[in-house]
Amino acid sequence: MDRFHWKPLLLACLIVSIGQLSLGLIFPSLPWIAKDLGISADQAQYLVSGYLLGFGGSQLIYGPLSDVIGRRPVLLSGLLIAMAGLLIAVFQAESFTWLLLGRCIQGLGAGSVSVLARATIRDSYLSHHLVRAMSWVAIVAAFTPIIAPVLGGLINHYAGWLAVFVLLLGYVAVIWLLMAMTFKETLAKPAQSRSVGQLVMSYGTLLRERHFLIFAGIGWLNFALVVLAISLLPFIMQVQIGMSSDEYALWAMVPAIGFLSGGLLCQRLSPKFGAHRMLLIAPFLQLTAGLILICSPLVPTWVISGHFFLAMTNGLAFPCAQSLLLVPYRERSGTVSALSGACQMMFASLASSLLLKAGIQQPAQLGGVILVAAVSGALLVTLGARSSSGRQAVASLSEVR
Repeated sequence: MDRFHWKPLLLACLIVSIGQLSLGLIFPSLPWIAKDLGISADQAQYLVSGYLLGFGGSQLIYGPLSDVIGRRPVLLSGLLIAMAGLLIAVFQAESFTWLLLGRCIQGLGAGSVSVLARATIRDSYLSHHLVRAMSWVAIVAAFTPIIAPVLGGLINHYAGWLAVFVLLLGYVAVIWLLMAMTFKETLAKPAQSRSVGQLVMSYGTLLRERHFLIFAGIGWLNFALVVLAISLLPFIMQVQIGMSSDEYALWAMVPAIGFLSGGLLCQRLSPKFGAHRMLLIAPFLQLTAGLILICSPLVPTWVISGHFFLAMTNGLAFPCAQSLLLVPYRERSGTVSALSGACQMMFASLASSLLLKAGIQQPAQLGGVILVAAVSGALLVTLGARSSSGRQAVASLSEVR
């Protein structure tokens, strides 16, 4: 078997961790930000949705741009924009308007990391190595925002919520310096520059392709559930149950372990059973999570158990879906990653905001949403198995074992 090279994967994991830490670290601080700035809980959630909208929308620019001028200059420029947003958030934190603006700008810059992590992995790996590398990137991408509330809760408890933004600024600055010194261009052959009209047509074509919609849609659905769950969890555990932020931080480790378990399960079993068969397991894990949240009392053990199975589902499904998605698009991996990532973030932001505004506040209500998502996910997996491009992608990932 050919040798697996770790360096591109390690750099991609560092890159993607920026976007996810930026999302997850602030969740435990939201009730305290709302209290200190005199805003409602719904307004505090704008710090999440504003970041996600900037993060998602900017990917539509970063992906095609990286296909034309290369991954490295786009990555370094995006990280500088993210640092500018964090500087605004840190030095204007007493104003919610400025804090929200800083978060939006941070999201605009951080949008580069998700696109380029996936694009560099697609540039660097083939066949079964692609699934392996994408699994590790997905573990970092979804495990980080789950473990991040653990760190965020501890920082908020001992140093206050402003320290969370200071830590993020320092982390992004360190990663920028590391990438400037060690990250080498992975794009072998730049794509031909396209006009805005051609770019829009390219995105429109992808949105009409069954393969793209099915396997990208699985990622959108799973990520939206995670965002909704981790948005609700601090309020359920700290407000409804009455935990302190440091107690919540410890409980939040359980979903993180669930996601890691799902990712490791994918790592071990996908080479043997294939990415598509692994996707078939995900709806059953979601059904388990939904039923636990619907039937259980409002106590920490049961609430966290439901989140454990939900996180495990995402850890299992996301890398398989992303690998199957990118296989047919080797020459356009930046553009495909951009559109998939942008839609994922915007779908998660809008879906979670609408559900929260509709009154989703209790674990049982979240469980009902998860059951609907489980049925939808099962339908998408079934449709993917029946498409010709889906069968070809499955065969391609199974070439070398």
